Amino acid sequence: MELYNSGINQANSHNLNGAIESFTQAIELFPTFEKAYFNRGSVKFQLKDYKNAILDFDKAVEINPDSTNAHFLRGRSYYELGDSEAALKDFNRATEIDPTNADAYYYKGTIYFLDNKFKEAIAEYDNAIKNKPDYAYAFNDRGSAKKQLNDIKGAIKDYEKALMVDGKLSFVHNNLGSAYRANGEYELAIKSYSKALFLKEDYFIAYNNRGLAKLEKGDYKDAIKDFDETIMLNPKYAYAFNNRASAKYKLKDYQGAVADCDKAISLDKNYAAAYLNRGIAYEMLRKEDKACEDWNKAAELGLKNGKAFSQQICN
Repeated sequence: MELYNSGINQANSHNLNGAIESFTQAIELFPTFEKAYFNRGSVKFQLKDYKNAILDFDKAVEINPDSTNAHFLRGRSYYELGDSEAALKDFNRATEIDPTNADAYYYKGTIYFLDNKFKEAIAEYDNAIKNKPDYAYAFNDRGSAKKQLNDIKGAIKDYEKALMVDGKLSFVHNNLGSAYRANGEYELAIKSYSKALFLKEDYFIAYNNRGLAKLEKGDYKDAIKDFDETIMLNPKYAYAFNNRASAKYKLKDYQGAVADCDKAISLDKNYAAAYLNRGIAYEMLRKEDKACEDWNKAAELGLKNGKAFSQQICN
């Protein structure tokens, strides 16, 4: 037990390699010491050595099949390695053993969310929140699942609940802003994005999204300022160039719109919306051949509007 306790103390002191050594020595003396395997696996998980962590959790589960923590962390390891099927199996087992394991429900929800199974995700987030009523991340992600199902009011309520738990989560303010924007409530959206930026000054996505809210509201010059900030923070963010092009188009700066679309396309050769928008700007500059070329490219990339413009004007 002395070696095991030494491993625990070293892990708590963030001497992770020393902890692994102590747990290994404990295992050599006691080959069926389940907690030593589990804790060594936990330390390897912290070191992002997921494959070797799984080997330790395998051994822990072999010795104690009802170890909910070993199943959960093995599931987390599989999740980090991109093996969602194996991860889900472990998370399911973890909640079978311990039906109050909120984190296991949360990760099940995340797997379903990433697989576009939003109703199933919501059910798992419900379980997570039932067992942990102050689970801000679960409220946030349930809100995002509801937004995907076009339940905007439900999404707003969940984002607000997440912020009641922790008002300093910048990404939740950003998500709330996007829900308001989807609902056409632009002033509230701008206010939420501004809160996100107050909490995280370099949050380029929030700048971009606030710019979109201003663009949709008709404040084109202010929108451009936000897109400028986005680009300054992340010069490779193609969406901001395309969005700024849309604002410049609204201000009849067609050449500027073309230049921004050029940049967006240089960053992402398959950016269909940028081809569409550049085509529209070219058409206003009376360069119909170039416009048609861009619309055809947008259509080739699967954008229906590109095909519609091409059929209406080019043929």
